[in-house]
Amino acid sequence: MTNSDYIIRRDSTQKVFLTEGTLNVFDILAEHYGYIMDAVNEEGIILKASECSMFKELVFDGRVVGFCSYDFSRQFITAALNNIYVLPEFRGNGLFLNELTNTMSQHNKPSIIEPTRLVVELLIRYGFAKRISENIVASSIEFIVPGDHVLANTEYDPCEELSTHFYDLDMCASIHFLDIENNLIAYSQPLNYDIIHYDCIEYRNSINDDSLDKLKNLFLTNEAEIMEILMDLEETIPIRTYTLEEIVGGDGQFSPYIESLIEDAHVTRRKAFKIKQQLIEEYEAGMVLNESLLVRLAYLFEEKTGPSITSHSETCPYCGMPIDGHDRFCHFCGINLEYDPEEMFVSLIDFINDSDDETAEDIRFVAYKFLKLIVQAIDLKYAIFTIENTYNIDWRVLKNYLEAENYFRDGEIADDAFAFLEAHPLNIYEKYCLSMVDYTDFEKYCYENENLKEKELVLNYLGQFGDEFSDIMDEIKDN
Repeated sequence: MTNSDYIIRRDSTQKVFLTEGTLNVFDILAEHYGYIMDAVNEEGIILKASECSMFKELVFDGRVVGFCSYDFSRQFITAALNNIYVLPEFRGNGLFLNELTNTMSQHNKPSIIEPTRLVVELLIRYGFAKRISENIVASSIEFIVPGDHVLANTEYDPCEELSTHFYDLDMCASIHFLDIENNLIAYSQPLNYDIIHYDCIEYRNSINDDSLDKLKNLFLTNEAEIMEILMDLEETIPIRTYTLEEIVGGDGQFSPYIESLIEDAHVTRRKAFKIKQQLIEEYEAGMVLNESLLVRLAYLFEEKTGPSITSHSETCPYCGMPIDGHDRFCHFCGINLEYDPEEMFVSLIDFINDSDDETAEDIRFVAYKFLKLIVQAIDLKYAIFTIENTYNIDWRVLKNYLEAENYFRDGEIADDAFAFLEAHPLNIYEKYCLSMVDYTDFEKYCYENENLKEKELVLNYLGQFGDEFSDIMDEIKDN
C-alpha cells in the first residue's frame, strides 16, 4: 500500500466512536476503513465481537493502521477490550502495549474479553502477566468470557460470564476453578485463531482426570506464591490515581465529571451533593483509596444491582460482587477491602472522648458528632451507644432535636443534615486547619456571625489577632 491508501492523522491523534448504546464494528469498518476490512478478510480473521461501545483507531507514524474496540461503561468508567487488529506490516511496533497503557491511565482497571494465546504471550512480554508453570499464566489484567462461551466439567449457567486471572497456554483457554477441592473447572471455548495457529483442539482432547489433578495440585501447593505473584503484577498496572478534589470538586463546586452527569440528567443536584458529602466522609474514614475514588463515585451514582457473577468463592463484604484475594479494593463498588469498621469505631470513640467538655453539652455539637458517625457508615446502635456514653445526653432528646431539624428520620440521615454538617463550626475549623486557635472560642464566634460566608468568617475571626496569623490569612485569600 502507498501513503495515499491510508487514512492520515498528521497530529497522530486517534479518532474515537463512542456511544452509550452499541456500535456495529463491521459497519464502521465498511464505511470508514475499507482497506482494514479487506485485510481482515484476506487473513481469514474472525472478529470476536461484532458490537462495541467504543471504537478507536490505532495510529502509527501518522497513519491509521488498525483498530480496537471496547465494551465501555460511561458511568463506571471501565473498558473491556473485545477486538484489536493491526495491519500485518505494522505489527511489532508496540501498538497493543501503547493502547493498553493509555487505557489503564485513562480508565479504571481494564479487562480483556476472550484473549487469544498471542495476546496472553504479549502480556507476559509487557510484564502484565507471568508464567507460574510451563503452561499456566497469571495475569494482573482480568480475562472475561461470556457465559455462553464457557465450558466446564460440571453444570454451568450460560447466563453467567467467567472472570479470571489465569490462562492455560496449551489449552489456549482462560481457566478458573469453580471448586478446586473437587476439581471442578471452567474454561473458555477455543477461538478460531488459536485453533489455526496453536492446534489447541488436539491438546484439549487429551485432557483427563490426571491432567486436571496436576493442575489442581499446582494451585493448591503454590497458593501463597501464586497470590504473591498476582499482587506483584498488580503493582505494574499504571492505574491513574486521583485526589479527592479531582473526583468530587472543591468547596461549593462539583467536579467536571459530576457536572456532566447533572447536565445529562443522570442525577439531580441534590442527589449529587449528598453523594459528594458521602464520598468525602468515606474517604476521610479510610473506606476508599485514591485509586478507587472514581470507581466508588460511579457506584454511588448508579442504581444498585445484585451480584452478576457467582462463580467466585470470595465476594466483597459491602456489595457482594466477586473479588480476588489480591485485590486492594472492590472493582465494582470501590470500597477499600482492608477497611476495618470495628477498628474505625474504636478510633472514633477515642476521638470523641478527647473533645472539650465545655462544647460537648451543646446539642448542635453532639448532633454533628452523631451524624458524622452515621455518614461514616457506623451502625446505628453503635452510634447511639457512643453518643450516650460519651456525652451527657439521652438518645431520645437528641433524636427529637434531629427530627425537628429534619436531620435524621426513620433511622436514616435526611437531606438537611448535609448542609448542617457542611456549615458546622467544627467542619470549618477542621477544613481550614485552625488548630492554632481555641475551638470553643471559634465556635462561639461562628454562631454570633452566622450571616457571614465561610471564608469571610474565618478571615474576620483570624483578623482579630492582628498580624499573628497573617501568613495563614494570605493562603486562605489566595486559595
